[in-house]
Amino acid sequence: MKRCPDARFQRRVSDGIIPEILMNEMNEIVVILHRPRDPRNIGTVARAMLNTGFRHLRLVDPAPFDRAAIAAVAHRPDPILSALAIYPDLSAAIADIRHLVGASDRPHPRLPWRNDVRQWAVETRQRAATAGPVALLFGAEDNGLSRAELSCCHEIIGLPVDPAYPALNLAQAVLLTLYELQQASPPTAPPLPPAEPPAELAALDQLASVIDALIKATHFVKSGNGLALRQRLRAIITRAALSQRDAAIVTALLREAIRLIATERNPANEEQQVSSQRMPD
Repeated sequence: MKRCPDARFQRRVSDGIIPEILMNEMNEIVVILHRPRDPRNIGTVARAMLNTGFRHLRLVDPAPFDRAAIAAVAHRPDPILSALAIYPDLSAAIADIRHLVGASDRPHPRLPWRNDVRQWAVETRQRAATAGPVALLFGAEDNGLSRAELSCCHEIIGLPVDPAYPALNLAQAVLLTLYELQQASPPTAPPLPPAEPPAELAALDQLASVIDALIKATHFVKSGNGLALRQRLRAIITRAALSQRDAAIVTALLREAIRLIATERNPANEEQQVSSQRMPD
């Protein structure tokens, strides 16, 4: 998905205030707020993005808000509001994202948890430049991101704050994270692009759905609802770092396996399908 920076930001680039290579990387980094409840926090996040030069904000199922309330908190927020996108659920918001980073002070048992924020920032900018878009996912003000939401991520970033008081409000967390990204030294030489583009999260969601159908077709779960198994398999899919083509091949293969299982259990279905495909005499 192509994104165009606003005119004011473009002037800052042409004037040399922001190097063009940094602008390109910033343009491939998206901030996502999942279920923000206080409109003032949307405004303070918009202000943090303006401070650091990032422009792409997505909201997932936000509380009702008035754009005037955001403008009261974020001075001249038009560059953010003009590109603001609102989604009904997280799956829709991350469908085109190729690398998703969850912000949390709680590690996930099956995902990389990073608190080397400055090294992470350099790597993230490199990834945005060669294999974006990259998204930073921030949870609701009260409880942050759930384990299920973190399971959609490729990695988790935790800010190295005083462990005696690790709690940050939403705007603080966004500002500190974006500041580190803005300040990270750009690579001296552009890294080689990946051989194939990474899979978009929509493709990984599709693969996870087919695996879920395979679990049901094989009756693999003998007791319980299988939620823990599904979450573990989703984390495995994410860690595998599949390309878009890889994900499509595995998805097609598993769909064929499901079809064959259904045919073996009910051969009449196959005969009926063959008969329906025969040309009339």
